[in-house]
Amino acid sequence: MNKRILISTLVITAVLFTQASGQVKNAKREIALYNYAKAVTLLQKALKKNKEKTKTKREATLLLADCYRRQNDMLNAKEWYAKVVKFGNVEPVNYYYYAQTSRSCGDYPEARRMFLLYDSIVPKDHRGRIFAGYCDSAIAWRDKIPSVEINNVKTLNSRQSDFGVVLYDNGIMFASDRILSSQEGNTYGWTGNNYLHLFCSLPSHEGDFYGDFRPPEPAPDVFNQGWHDGPVSFSKNFTEVFINRTIFYNDKGKKDPDNLRTHLLKIFTSSRKEGKWSKPEPFFLNNEDYSVGHPALSPDGQILCFASDMQGGYGGTDLYMCTMIGGKWGKPVNLGPVINTFGNEMFPFLAKNGDLYFASDGLPGFGGLDLFVTRNINGKWSPPENLGSPLNSSYDDFALILARDSASGLFSSNRPGGEGNDDIYSFRKIRINPTITPTPQKIATFVSGYVKDKTTKDPIPAATVFLVEEGTGRALVIKTNVNGYFKTPVKKGKSYTVKAIQTGYIEDCLQFSFDTLNSKNDLSLPRDLLLDKLEVNKTFRLENIYYNFDKWNIRKDAEPSLDNLVRLMKENPITIELGSHTDCRGSVAYNQVLSQKRAESAVRYIVRNGIGFNRITAKGYGKSQLLNKCNCATDVQCTEPEHQLNRRTEFRILSWSKEKSNSSISPGNFKDGDVIEFKNLPVDFFDNCSK
Repeated sequence: MNKRILISTLVITAVLFTQASGQVKNAKREIALYNYAKAVTLLQKALKKNKEKTKTKREATLLLADCYRRQNDMLNAKEWYAKVVKFGNVEPVNYYYYAQTSRSCGDYPEARRMFLLYDSIVPKDHRGRIFAGYCDSAIAWRDKIPSVEINNVKTLNSRQSDFGVVLYDNGIMFASDRILSSQEGNTYGWTGNNYLHLFCSLPSHEGDFYGDFRPPEPAPDVFNQGWHDGPVSFSKNFTEVFINRTIFYNDKGKKDPDNLRTHLLKIFTSSRKEGKWSKPEPFFLNNEDYSVGHPALSPDGQILCFASDMQGGYGGTDLYMCTMIGGKWGKPVNLGPVINTFGNEMFPFLAKNGDLYFASDGLPGFGGLDLFVTRNINGKWSPPENLGSPLNSSYDDFALILARDSASGLFSSNRPGGEGNDDIYSFRKIRINPTITPTPQKIATFVSGYVKDKTTKDPIPAATVFLVEEGTGRALVIKTNVNGYFKTPVKKGKSYTVKAIQTGYIEDCLQFSFDTLNSKNDLSLPRDLLLDKLEVNKTFRLENIYYNFDKWNIRKDAEPSLDNLVRLMKENPITIELGSHTDCRGSVAYNQVLSQKRAESAVRYIVRNGIGFNRITAKGYGKSQLLNKCNCATDVQCTEPEHQLNRRTEFRILSWSKEKSNSSISPGNFKDGDVIEFKNLPVDFFDNCSK
């Protein structure tokens, strides 16, 4: 079952082609009706019959990849998108889809490569570089020591989708699209399975929600109405329920010859008196313009959290809250950009202590939907924390709840190795040695900062930040969150160096310290760390490249800047043009020859230090590209600093080469919390941070 389908307001979309074969034409008709299961069968037949017809093969391959993606079958989707991109000359979004399906399958190197390719083609869509950074983070997180153990609850799971567990009386209730004997043949064209219905089960041992469960049975009829029903959320004493339902909606004001329909999520409520549930009533926020679903009631019954794609959100679906005021639900409040992203946030759960658990595909994670937790501190939500492996995988992980002991619980995932599509898993915290007594902690001083794009000032998620306390000989590694934000303890009276790197960017760093007389314990960096993005045809200036009069040999004081360029080229497989410029004084011919020799001298230095000669070209511009009024053809008087502005060395990116990075400081080599000895970093890694 595609979780995103169960929340988004769907607009009828289909890839339109001309002169399709019979099977392809029929498949497009089924796609328009959301009957992806039928479309897959037709497209497979079309590919078998049209092996030699390139146009039909290309068309059917793309449609088949799209169908598998919409069905959330990422293994097959990845395989077919790989075939799509091999055709060449495809819409850029297909590179993005191939990257996403590769990431969902755990193929982070290929996903990262495709995300960066997509970013180079569509630089205005920031998702490419954001998700490329997430791939680096996922690789770093995989080795973290798990804090929980998980168990596939096989008695609850079928060959179809089973997900969205909630506590119900002494047991649980969950949604499933397994085939019921009374409804054989009544299938949902999107998945080829039954419609969603609710089921109940009890733990094999009372109160044990980590172990086995009894075979599930259909929930009472009031919960199952005929189309998609579930998941649900109950009040603490199980006398009130909020039911998630998917509704067909026809816009009768428009011509609709094919009777195409839009799917909307709505919430219905019911109450139980003397053991009987009342007829479900619609929730006041239900609307025919957007979806409202995935209800989650707080333990005290005063807050209802839910997901919606209503207008004014930050992405696909956002999380909202309503508060009970005077016996009525208040207006919905968006939980804000700390939680909600450009992606989808859904499946909320409010714990007894007020923590909010939810799933997101827009925050830094392993792939697909990941599980996160955030805490409300003084009325503000903390940056969401990824719950890590094994709760999260590269596939969809969602719908987490805690059991009554808060030390165990259940969640859903479509990771490989399960019984069906989505499976229900239980988890419990790994026990820690009770004889170890935590050491009391003093009130710490923290420094926070942001890593941003130097040009756009957009945040750079999953950037790698190195923090060095002077005299220690080692660096602490910190990863930025989705807002490019990081925070870490420091000591007052100490000097620090902080440096940020990210794939595809030029690094930035600075030095700072805080006086011991400063009474604040929550401090900020003197400025943001600004990384300059490497883009084709973009020009960058090399600082401190000086030459003796009428000479072109590289001076010692120019070597550090050229060494930085060498390291940059080792970290990023770019080809460049290195250009040298003079000021306006002297003849055109003289300056042209001098600048060409200086450019060639710099190129020879770079090649001697390990960069292939085929990746760098020397170009002397003489005085043809002055930056200011000092053109020497007028009576304008210029100062020496103004002339110096024109005497510069620059490099321009020509292309991204096919060579792979051979750098030891790729962001993907570092994990959040690592402590790196200086001997494991380039000797000049922090040399340019004193400016």
